[in-house]
Amino acid sequence: MQKFTMKLWTVAAGAAAATTMAVPAGAMADPNAPTSPVPSDFVYPTGFDKALSLMLAGEGGENGIGSHRVWPTLSFPALTTEQIRKSLSGNTLAIPYHYAHQYGADGRVGGYNIRYDPTDLKKCPKTEIPGDGLLLYEGVCSAQVKEPVTGNWKAEDNKLCVDVAWAGKSQITGCYTMFFVMDSVAMVKPDGTVSGKAHALKKGAAPDM
Repeated sequence: MQKFTMKLWTVAAGAAAATTMAVPAGAMADPNAPTSPVPSDFVYPTGFDKALSLMLAGEGGENGIGSHRVWPTLSFPALTTEQIRKSLSGNTLAIPYHYAHQYGADGRVGGYNIRYDPTDLKKCPKTEIPGDGLLLYEGVCSAQVKEPVTGNWKAEDNKLCVDVAWAGKSQITGCYTMFFVMDSVAMVKPDGTVSGKAHALKKGAAPDM
């Protein structure tokens, strides 16, 4: 059983930062920590379905969703094949200001990727206005352009396997282990490194982010 593990003192930086700490299972095991059981109701005290419903309702993260009881090492179990299907089917994985990928129950992926194109500097306000579609960074004003996403997905062998394309070519491919980390989702590559940033799990075809 794969686990997403971090030292407890790294958690203070927040769930998004914590997802950058992934390492191969066992690499950071604390020999003094009590042995944790395999994922069960001990991991999800109210059951996985209830934990998932809280995440989709925007309430995820209470008591460290999916985590074992906390000792010097904080551990999150990988989602099973069935848990991945329940989590993604008909819902959206998103990284704000980067993309929103919608996972259809039919195995297709839709949504959009956000591209930033330089535009007239005068269009950007000096103070950031969330949702205005403009970004001022290092003196360059950029406008958000949403590129439609196509692709397919499936859950197998306790992994999420995807082939997602935009701008005329495949951009995200391969199989990833998924973890609920507090109120975020971590996608971990086969080599144990985290793919990108922390993801948000949103109910349905999520609106613009």
